[in-house]
Amino acid sequence: MGGSVNLTKKAIAADILFVILTYAKRNRTSAKDIGYALYLYFLGLSYRSTSKALSRFIRRSHVSVWKWVQHYKPERISFKRRKISKFIIDETQIKVGQDYFWIWVAIEPIDKVILGTYISLERNMLIAEEFLHSI
Repeated sequence: MGGSVNLTKKAIAADILFVILTYAKRNRTSAKDIGYALYLYFLGLSYRSTSKALSRFIRRSHVSVWKWVQHYKPERISFKRRKISKFIIDETQIKVGQDYFWIWVAIEPIDKVILGTYISLERNMLIAEEFLHSI
């Protein structure tokens, strides 16, 4: 037999293992991509919309996004809350179409972080107290 190759079972198994490891390697998603997916989801996108937005960079299904949300729940992501001693509250009236609305904003003055927002039709003490309790 001309040109036949004499391979042992061990060599064949090693070659097969090499091919499997080379071509069937798991495609892990980077932490940056998972973080971006979680950011998009918590902005309000659905699982499918988040998956579609990610398709520009990586191809992941909506089920993958769902699994990431289950694994990295907001409670697990949350940071240690520090006590805020001072904050600034501002209310502004805006006109939308024919209607007037009040926008309430609470800001922490040192780090300039928005603590909360609230929109109401009226401006009175009950609305202000409700906003303060929601912060």
